[in-house]
Amino acid sequence: MRVCARALLGAVAVLLLAGAAMALEVAVHGDFSNELRLYSNQAEFFRGDFGYQTERQHKIGRSSASDSFVTAKYRLWSEIVSDEGAVKGVYAIEMGGLRYGDSRRGGGFSGDGVNLETRWAYTDLALVGGRLKLGLQPVQINPFLWNETATGAHFQRDLGGAQWQLAWYRGYEVVNTEDSNDFQDLDALYLRCLLKPATDTNLGLFALWQHSDGKTLTDEPAFNLAERGNYLKNFAGYDLDLYTLGFDGSARQGNLFARWDLLFQFGALLEKQDFGGYLIHLDLGAKSGSGSWTYTFWLASGDKDATDDDYDAFIATDCDTNGETSSVVLFEGYASDDYFSAVPYVQDKGLILNRLGYDHQLGQRLTVGGAILYLLTAEKVRYADQASDRIGWEVDAYARYLLYPQLELALQGGYLWADDVLDYYENDDDGQADSNLLVVNARVRYRF
Repeated sequence: MRVCARALLGAVAVLLLAGAAMALEVAVHGDFSNELRLYSNQAEFFRGDFGYQTERQHKIGRSSASDSFVTAKYRLWSEIVSDEGAVKGVYAIEMGGLRYGDSRRGGGFSGDGVNLETRWAYTDLALVGGRLKLGLQPVQINPFLWNETATGAHFQRDLGGAQWQLAWYRGYEVVNTEDSNDFQDLDALYLRCLLKPATDTNLGLFALWQHSDGKTLTDEPAFNLAERGNYLKNFAGYDLDLYTLGFDGSARQGNLFARWDLLFQFGALLEKQDFGGYLIHLDLGAKSGSGSWTYTFWLASGDKDATDDDYDAFIATDCDTNGETSSVVLFEGYASDDYFSAVPYVQDKGLILNRLGYDHQLGQRLTVGGAILYLLTAEKVRYADQASDRIGWEVDAYARYLLYPQLELALQGGYLWADDVLDYYENDDDGQADSNLLVVNARVRYRF
């Protein structure tokens, strides 16, 4: 990592010195975060991102298994612009999830020799009245569906009073051979239309087609769907056609605001099961003085019977569900590498989330807030001779303080009064959750 980082910084320094002569504009940005797990009473539950898995995991014990640690996540990227803004190159590196003292990942004595990844690498150029991005780039289709990175081409242009986006992404590549010439790559075609009918109203319509002529049950009769869980990126190499139609947007009128997402899916998996999932999300809020109230509802559909030919569960492609605006206990909080689930549901049983939150600005530097939630699965979780759809009640709280304009100190906690669904993750089969869940996180984040 030291060699690569020095090489990147050296290259940026050279460009900065030569920028005037070469008519280049060079900018360097960073997102440096030190993330703390201050306490959790069930360490295994808050580690590993296994919420999408449909095979049973024993992660909750009768006695407390507390844990605390610190993780460093540093992202650094450069933007190099030329030709009066017509061409821009972006390259980002990231040291992700370097846990203090963990020598397996480079966090022990003598520093890090292994933790470095290319996060973005793309060229953004002006073309026929729009912008074209080529390379490894952020994919921001919808936060509940796909909001990670992938390689591909993304074109954006304003036309006819609307913004249009057309993209092709390849998430999985198969090299053809003489013996295997099928189109097994996992490709995606994406079209979006963004409308702004009023100053504070945004409407989005999109369609996403994901396709692969990969292996079917004829090629692999022993295929076990449960081994891959309910996550589309785990089906790479298998035959699928998934169509997702979406309608999302936001609106504001005075002190009132709303945000929404409606997603509907259809298609086929392994030429056998028919996709039929959906997700509905709604935020309704009101600003009052220095505070604001927000009610959040979402319903991710679940699959009632995994043995039939209907795949009724909503399925995400690649996402990171934000626990700050949903559930701190279930989703990604300030300790953003250690959480129960990255996807907005539980297994293939979906999720029903009800949340009432309040945020208050105390001066220019301090923001505090809290929320109360009630959580269920859309379909009952079944195991042994038990079945339940109740996850439980949850209370969350947070505080964020700007020590400097670009340096944030933040603290959050969540407590879940566990109901019977959580018994699925325990070692016994008595149908009753034996342990409530508590997690406390903090972070020191510097962004520039």
